[in-house]
Order: sequence, then C-alpha cells, then structure tokens
Amino acid sequence: MQEIPSKKTIGERIRSLRIENGFSQSFIAGILDLSRSNYSQIELGNQYPSFNTLHNIARYYSKSYEWLLHGSEIQNTGVQEKSPAKLEPILKELESNIRTFEACLKTLEHELSTIRRLNQA
Repeated sequence: MQEIPSKKTIGERIRSLRIENGFSQSFIAGILDLSRSNYSQIELGNQYPSFNTLHNIARYYSKSYEWLLHGSEIQNTGVQEKSPAKLEPILKELESNIRTFEACLKTLEHELSTIRRLNQA
C-alpha cells in the first residue's frame, strides 16, 4: 500500500506539468474552473486538490491519477486485464448494435424523404 503523498509533493508535480507545457496558472485555473489563487494554493502545497480537480488535471495532461499522487503508475497487482477472447463477445455485440443503428438510420432517412415528397405535393 502506498503512503499518502504530501500536499507539497502533489503541488510540485502539478506545477512541473504546467511549466513543462508552458501554461500560465491563470490558463490552467480557467481550464479547471478554479480561481487562479485557489489553483496557486494547490501548486504551493497549501491545500490538496479535490478529486475532480485531480481527475481533470490528469485528463488534461494525459497522466494517470496515480502518477499525480505518487509519481509513478501503480504496478500490476495480479488483476488480469481482459483478454482478447473475453473482448470478442463484446466487440460482436457492438458490431451488431452498429448494424441495427445503421438500419434504423436508413429507415428514418426513407421516412423523412417520404414526408418531404408529401409536403411538396
């Protein structure tokens, strides 16, 4: 189990991402829907960011939540990822749903063209 990181460590990690990407605090604060001063307090390590703020930062910089908190990805703990064999039924169902959706769109398109012809007559 990993220890709880300090506010300062998280703030430094977030600050380094911002600087590496050449953004101002105001710009990132706007992206996160925070005041610049609130964002500044996170970078300075005076407060923890909320889960939503961490999530949004991770998504914006294409980083994981774990990386923001711990500086590294969590190692595989034995949980197996879905194998291709397990994904196959899901993919087949998605393909079937797409075909059904396409058929519905064609039916709708036909009905709309019929309505247009009737309105023009």
